[in-house]
Amino acid sequence: MRGSFEHAYQLLTSYFTEVRLVNPDFVFDIQTTSCKDKRFTRCFWCFGPPKKTYKLLRPVVVIDGTFLKWRYRGTLLIFIAIDPSNHIFLLVLSIIDLETTESWTYFLEMFRFNFHDYDTRFVVISDRNPKIINVVPKVFPFAIHTFCAFHISNSSKATLKSTRIAFRMAAEAQTCIDFDKHINTFQNTDPVGLQ
Repeated sequence: MRGSFEHAYQLLTSYFTEVRLVNPDFVFDIQTTSCKDKRFTRCFWCFGPPKKTYKLLRPVVVIDGTFLKWRYRGTLLIFIAIDPSNHIFLLVLSIIDLETTESWTYFLEMFRFNFHDYDTRFVVISDRNPKIINVVPKVFPFAIHTFCAFHISNSSKATLKSTRIAFRMAAEAQTCIDFDKHINTFQNTDPVGLQ
């Protein structure tokens, strides 16, 4: 953790190259501006043999991003999946300079190229970011795109704690009967909360 952020970003390519010497299945891509200063714009990386690893996981992936702070702002994007033992498995990491439709397209296309066949059916879970909503069906036309219950619950108009509990129970229901029971409770308690 010594040195400047400029220096750290300059070392990314050499760092990733060193990792690949130890792990030949390591995948990375770094993109910079085309001008002579080569300003960092985005990078993508994943450990292990991607397609072999992915075949061992459930066909459900969750994508999300978090903002990086300090002097060089950006966004860290991740793809996670669940293994057969219900453990979270980090598949892919990416750092982008700006959260744009182009950067989400880059991230999802890199994932598709390294992990997924174009016509494979699987589930993508995300927040309700309009850029993600627009890009997922273009990159994965056969995927089922759903939204994270946590994000839906937090952005709903429901203010009663009992309403949020009923929604969460509906989201976690494992049978149609349980789901219907909890969603009816949710609707009866706070009909405005569903909007």
